[in-house]
Amino acid sequence: MSNPVFDKLETQWAQQSRTPAGYPSMPGYQPGAYPNAGGAQWTPGTAQGTQQTAGTTPYGAPYGQPNAQAPQYPGGPLEEAYRAPAADAVDRGVMTYDDVIMKMAISMGVLFASAFVSWSVSAVDTSLGAMLSLVGFIGGFILAMVNTFSKKIRPALVLAYAGFEGLALGAVSQVFELIYPGIVVQALIATAAVFGVTLALFASGKVRNSSKLMRFTLIALVSILVYRLLSMVLTLTGVLSSGGFDSITIMGIPLGIAVGLIAVFVGASCLIQDFDQAKIGVERGVPAKYAWACAFGILVTVVWMYLEILRLIARFRNN
Repeated sequence: MSNPVFDKLETQWAQQSRTPAGYPSMPGYQPGAYPNAGGAQWTPGTAQGTQQTAGTTPYGAPYGQPNAQAPQYPGGPLEEAYRAPAADAVDRGVMTYDDVIMKMAISMGVLFASAFVSWSVSAVDTSLGAMLSLVGFIGGFILAMVNTFSKKIRPALVLAYAGFEGLALGAVSQVFELIYPGIVVQALIATAAVFGVTLALFASGKVRNSSKLMRFTLIALVSILVYRLLSMVLTLTGVLSSGGFDSITIMGIPLGIAVGLIAVFVGASCLIQDFDQAKIGVERGVPAKYAWACAFGILVTVVWMYLEILRLIARFRNN
């Protein structure tokens, strides 16, 4: 999985209640609510099971006269359901692609608004911007863990995560912009390009999620995490220079650029898995609330990918 939140979703979706025929149950479904709907027996010539007599209609009234009472067929509520307009996904309360897109747009809106505030503050006071960045990363990490392992979907916490990450990204982006003018626009365009191309390839069916891709992504994510942590520890202890492992060159190529390119590719792989989970949720007809979980998973991947692209562009501009 691209992020642990979808491990939880897979389990919850698998435990969704189903009808006796094996289909996913809809909201309000109660087994046995209409016992006569499919197998009721009705005796011809009667409305309530009485025998038809000579000179009368099958409904008990003399020929040529209006029926005193129309037959009451079993399963009346079911007949009304058949005559009612077909219910769409919204009426049934299940997740749709529009739900995921809308929740993603709301989350991104909160992130950009928060990033703009942090960016503006950092431009005036760099020390305050550094504090906002620290608060944003710590708060974002805590909320990411809560959203990932919580048994309930809490939209407020998803939006809070977006807000904290926006604080961190705005301050960090301002620092990079001061050192490398124009880098933030380049990183935003590159992130949007990777996201758009990945989505287009997935929607066209040219790329698909698979067990091999999932294993590769997991191994690559763990490797990058170990690489970053070890580089930071060795840099802080003075074993390596300020550039850490990224400053080491192999065959003339800085290690930071090679790892950055791999990280962007892994980010695209994570997006493929995120899109696939949203697709599975829509096809299974899971409750609409899970659109927030899908939006959260995609947001986590996009934020991480933007940071990796920002670092990668900075490395290219240093060489």
